[in-house]
Amino acid sequence: MDKQVVISFKTILLTFAVALAGYVIYRLGSVIGILAIATLLAISLESAVNYFMNLTVFNKPLKRSAAVLISYGLLLFVMIIVGTIGVPPVINQFQKMIVGISQIGHELNLGEDFNLQISDFLPQAANVSSQVLSVTISLFSNVAAIFSVFVLSIYMSLDWKNIKKRFISLFPEHLEDEVEDTLSEVEKNVGHWVKGQLILMIVVGLASFLGLLLLDVKYPLALGMIAGLLEIVPMIGPVLSAVIAAIIGFADAPIKGVGVVALFIIIQQLENNLLVPKIMQKVSGFSPIIILLALLIGSEFFGIMGAIVAVPSTMIISIILKRTLGRTV
Repeated sequence: MDKQVVISFKTILLTFAVALAGYVIYRLGSVIGILAIATLLAISLESAVNYFMNLTVFNKPLKRSAAVLISYGLLLFVMIIVGTIGVPPVINQFQKMIVGISQIGHELNLGEDFNLQISDFLPQAANVSSQVLSVTISLFSNVAAIFSVFVLSIYMSLDWKNIKKRFISLFPEHLEDEVEDTLSEVEKNVGHWVKGQLILMIVVGLASFLGLLLLDVKYPLALGMIAGLLEIVPMIGPVLSAVIAAIIGFADAPIKGVGVVALFIIIQQLENNLLVPKIMQKVSGFSPIIILLALLIGSEFFGIMGAIVAVPSTMIISIILKRTLGRTV
């Protein structure tokens, strides 16, 4: 007996609305990315804002506006120092490394067949490296995007309490306390994650730079920066940075290559057994597979912006799901 399937007009309209909303979100990926980064920046600086608000000047606590301006002023000052002093030599070494990497196949001298394979592979590697460099330079040189993120984040920090109150008021009264607790947990976890990840990237990048400098390996600044940036990608990131540095080390001298491998093993062991437990102890951890999937999905839909906000977005979704499922069970 055939069953007749009836689809109501309301169902069709709802499906169309969901599809349209998804398309709009996809087309506005860069705008959503800027908004998400501004929100993450406001959340991560909230602890600094609260710290300055607890300080007293002339026997009066600092107002929130002054605390926000001081916090963002210090961040802007650090960015200017890094951009004017740290970035130019790194870019210079990175460009030299891209040019020099095409000669590594011949310097390794591992046989004619191997050199032929390297000659086929290295142009692609150089092309990918140059694309990564151009995208990175474009990202950091896009003054309009950076300015938009900063201004939007400052306004959000100035009105952060009211923003949370307005958001909570959108929910039914019996859910307001639950929503407020969820927002507090999101704010705390994302803030800890951002600060912890930045500390890990700086420590690993600096340790890699100093170690490579002592081993007299070429391009220590560029390789240290690569190691620090790839620290955000679990499992694959540290391996990729170690492989790149090891190839350059072996191309110069076998003993340097062995030293580079030993250096990155030591850094990885110290990170896993000392840094991560201490720095990220306040953040609930995720499986590396989940983080990798989040990075792939975020970059596929929203490009670089999506990759940047992928992990904290996953963290927020996880917190909301846990609380939602906890209420229904």
